[in-house]
Amino acid sequence: MMIATTLLLGPLLFIASAPGGTPPGPPSPAPAQAEPIARTSVGMRVRIEEQPIPGPQLRAKPVADPGRADAIVRVLNVFPHGSGWRYNLEVTPLVEGTLDLSSLLEPVEADAAWDRPRLEIEVEALLAEDVVEPNELQVPAPEGVGGYSTGMTVLGILWAAGLVALLTVGRKRGGDDETAAPAAPLTLADRLGPLVERARSGELDTAQQAELERLLLAHWRDRRDLGAAPVAEAVASLRQDEEAGPLFLQLERWLHRPDSGGEAVDLEALLAPYRGTPDPGGRRG
Repeated sequence: MMIATTLLLGPLLFIASAPGGTPPGPPSPAPAQAEPIARTSVGMRVRIEEQPIPGPQLRAKPVADPGRADAIVRVLNVFPHGSGWRYNLEVTPLVEGTLDLSSLLEPVEADAAWDRPRLEIEVEALLAEDVVEPNELQVPAPEGVGGYSTGMTVLGILWAAGLVALLTVGRKRGGDDETAAPAAPLTLADRLGPLVERARSGELDTAQQAELERLLLAHWRDRRDLGAAPVAEAVASLRQDEEAGPLFLQLERWLHRPDSGGEAVDLEALLAPYRGTPDPGGRRG
């Protein structure tokens, strides 16, 4: 009887003596994947600070053609961090989707071994799926400054002031004003010049970049019969064009490599193809 009881209670006592008093369960599931280290939109620069990355010291991979790259990466600062390094990075994504930042980095020492981690950046598109060109700029109508009476009063004052000015200046200068040459019309080069200068100095904002792209595309689409071509196809063709290509390629270098703004560039030569084209925006004031 004693032997039979021992045989029956033995497995139960063994189970009870296990840690927690219960039989071991299934293994715990693997931890979920971490959140992306950053979120941004196509073409919008994002700064990632104090990002630890294990392994050897890294640098940005060289980009042969910025116009075909998925993103432009700049390593701003590097600090020691345990067995690895800590980085301040600047990333400008050029395509939408999930971008693996580590695929754009490489060890400073070519023969260094590196177990590359996954560093994801979520990149959203600025345009809807069915939109291939930016929307037309909406210029709001100016608000009224007063009623009919106020407008007529202001107009009368301005007319009287103008008449007095004409009589006074005419007496002082004689007939010189009658022979003065009319103001020369603005050219497209005059319109593009300040925008190109701001692009070279890295001060071109998003609205000015959109205006610059619109002016260039409208000008060359009309002259190269590319009106029906999609934007991407038209830009690819113009980058290889003998006249249009130099400014398109130089703008890509300035916009996607901000540190290249100090290079010596002949702006007069870049703007020469646009000297003979009237500015679509108006005349000199």
